[in-house]
Amino acid sequence: MAWTQHRNGSYRVLFRYKGHQHTIWLGEVSDREAEKYADKVDYWLMRLKQNLVSLPPACKITDFIEHDGKPPEHIATPHSSVAMSLAELRDAYLKSQQHKLEQNTLDSIRLHFNHLTRILGTDVIMMNLSRADLQRYVTSRSQEWIDPNVYRRHREAKLAEKPKRNWKRKHEQEQTVATPQPEKPKRHPSSATIRKEIVSLRTAWNWARRQWDLAKEFPGKGLDFAKTQEALPYMTWEEATRRVQAGDDPEIVWESVYLQRAEIDALLADVQGRAVSHWVYPMFCFAAHTGTRRSEIARATLADLDLESGSMTIREKKRDKAKFTLRRVPLSPFLASVLKDWRIRRGSGKTLFCKDDGTAITPREMHNYFQRAVKTTKWNVLKGWHVFRHSFISALASKGIDQRTIDEMVGHSTEEQRRRYRHLYPDVAKRAVQDVFG
Repeated sequence: MAWTQHRNGSYRVLFRYKGHQHTIWLGEVSDREAEKYADKVDYWLMRLKQNLVSLPPACKITDFIEHDGKPPEHIATPHSSVAMSLAELRDAYLKSQQHKLEQNTLDSIRLHFNHLTRILGTDVIMMNLSRADLQRYVTSRSQEWIDPNVYRRHREAKLAEKPKRNWKRKHEQEQTVATPQPEKPKRHPSSATIRKEIVSLRTAWNWARRQWDLAKEFPGKGLDFAKTQEALPYMTWEEATRRVQAGDDPEIVWESVYLQRAEIDALLADVQGRAVSHWVYPMFCFAAHTGTRRSEIARATLADLDLESGSMTIREKKRDKAKFTLRRVPLSPFLASVLKDWRIRRGSGKTLFCKDDGTAITPREMHNYFQRAVKTTKWNVLKGWHVFRHSFISALASKGIDQRTIDEMVGHSTEEQRRRYRHLYPDVAKRAVQDVFG
């Protein structure tokens, strides 16, 4: 028999099933609604007891009742949890997270599972997976070679096949031919990358344990990875150039560069004068003067922009796993002027940055626009939109802005994120040494 319980203005329904107590939260409902829901629970428990309906083997009793005996497919999967394969786990997990995770996160998880299924096999049974199997995966993956030139060659080949339909296409083709890109050396996947792939599998595994009561824990403890290299501290353009000239890996060095104010202004001026889509320049300005992530820029809506108060509301998905959060960033006078002009010229879409027909611009498209905007310029060594985030934080830190203020504006939440910028605070380390040694 189910009963109701009232706590802190909210109701919940409690009941016992097969010797275990279960709870369904109702929230702020009326007494009558709570009692009515308890009657509903009793109804389904009665039908289960009379064998008029059956609980799917992969479905929780609470999910069964909440969905009136018809739980969604990703909750009540027809596959037995004991015989679930790696491919079935992948498909069920990705489907369950479709509206919970960002698209680029889902793409990364899908890519991780592509490698996992390629090496371990799509038909491997999860309950038979052992630590030895995972170690075999780590070892095999670390011995593979990655060719970073594949994507560039594919893009150049596709570009050469297309006819020169307009002057923009012709201009882009001529630039590509005139400035051939040097070949990058092949490399092994980093241990950090392989760890992320194992983490994706572990996360899906633990999700399956919660959904389907799998008894076996993830067999990934004690895996032997190669030692990882800590990321370089953020450095200026001149510092990065000197390191590359001294023989350091450009792929690693340019990931840690930040631009100073004069360099940001020069980059924005170059982008403004290039023949790319007219929404690219305001996006560059927005990224440079707010330090927002690429996905946050793509998610921003016109309603989030408040030119009267001079602020922008940023919609976050990374700071809190349980809910979507918000933060507010003040607009510089320059950015406010650019966005005021853009608001007049933009399409009719809901997102702040959209195409002429109102279609939203995806994070993947944003990456392509970034590459097109900096192609054949000195800025083509930059890896993507995140350089503006580095630069924004570094500029604030170098002026001695309080760390808590920076965290609030950019959404930092971990000590590791803060530590990489700490060396930029002016004269702190120098004064400490002078105090000791004079």
